[in-house]
Amino acid sequence: MKKLILFFLILIVLGIFLSGCTPTTSTNPGEVNVDLGNSTLKGVVNYFDKPTNQSANIKVTLIAESEDSPVNLNSYYVITGNNGFYEFKNIPSGTYLLIAQDVNKNYQPANIILTIGENETKTAETMILTKVIKHVIIFRESASAWNEAGIPETVIGDILSSIGMSQGTGQNQYEYRTLTGENPNLSFNMGDLIIIEGDQPQAFYDIYTTNKTIFDNFVYNGGTIFWIACDMGWASGNFTSTLPGGVTWRDSYDSYNDIVYFEHPITKNFPTQLYGNYASHGGFDNLNSTNIANLMIYVKETTGDGSIQYPTYVEYRYNMGRVLATTSPLEWYVVNGNMSMPEGYNTTYKDLFKLMLVRSIKYIMNLEVSPDIPPSVESVYDQKIKLNLNSHK
Repeated sequence: MKKLILFFLILIVLGIFLSGCTPTTSTNPGEVNVDLGNSTLKGVVNYFDKPTNQSANIKVTLIAESEDSPVNLNSYYVITGNNGFYEFKNIPSGTYLLIAQDVNKNYQPANIILTIGENETKTAETMILTKVIKHVIIFRESASAWNEAGIPETVIGDILSSIGMSQGTGQNQYEYRTLTGENPNLSFNMGDLIIIEGDQPQAFYDIYTTNKTIFDNFVYNGGTIFWIACDMGWASGNFTSTLPGGVTWRDSYDSYNDIVYFEHPITKNFPTQLYGNYASHGGFDNLNSTNIANLMIYVKETTGDGSIQYPTYVEYRYNMGRVLATTSPLEWYVVNGNMSMPEGYNTTYKDLFKLMLVRSIKYIMNLEVSPDIPPSVESVYDQKIKLNLNSHK
């Protein structure tokens, strides 16, 4: 009899222990009780082309910036109901990355970074999922001065080919277009990704400015653009207009850039600082006064103007569409760059910049981005590339 009573006592204690280790979940769609703090984070996520009351089946995942956060010991996510609402209850204070994904993978993810205080309830900006990328349009001039640095005209296309795309005008294909030719093709479809390559001649930037409303409207209505906003390089082109949403940058060369957020797929496991000649050609200087939402800053200047270290790599939403923009000369580092390595790494700064370009393309296309940092392998380039090219300016 005593053994039987002892057995039941053990079962009761074990049950209490296990119940204390299991996160409490709400039965309401889009809600979860994390039960690790006293703050609440909530918001709404919608599809760009559906009524707001048809926002079901969106997975929203909560990721803490700090690797030591207890939130990262489990995977906390919710699946939205028709209203697109999500809520994470009783979370610790801190900085978080929210990732919203269509469970059926017909739309690109959206994400946002925000900080919440102790015992605070915060409502995040609305996130909007745009159409999944099915075709890539690369704008660049074949006579770009990047060629003088040994950078192939096909630098972006080579990356796309390596991830399974082919050149053409159909689905799962990419194409090159120019702006300086007669009657440039400015016809886009939802599901297209537009890539604006860096260091273009002045005529390219002038024609873009003349037609900027077309690019702006494409993004405004739900399109996606990746702007490599690195001007004033070998081609001496100076872009003085604005990116979609009115974003501008001021010209300034900085040899060092600091990583701002380390849990994002583009910067995961990167060193705290990047070095190059140059690491960036400018900084985005009006982000607080533009018509944009869901702003995320991944990288910033180290030096800046002495008082402000402007962002050099950002992502944001302009109405229904999405913009990824950087002032770093990422293409230049595919074949050039500093061969030293950050402390604790066996990857050169050159290859880290190249990896950032590859990750950026995969990320914006909603492809899997590996968090691994591959070690550098000595490569043999043609004689032109082996020349002592000290700067890409």
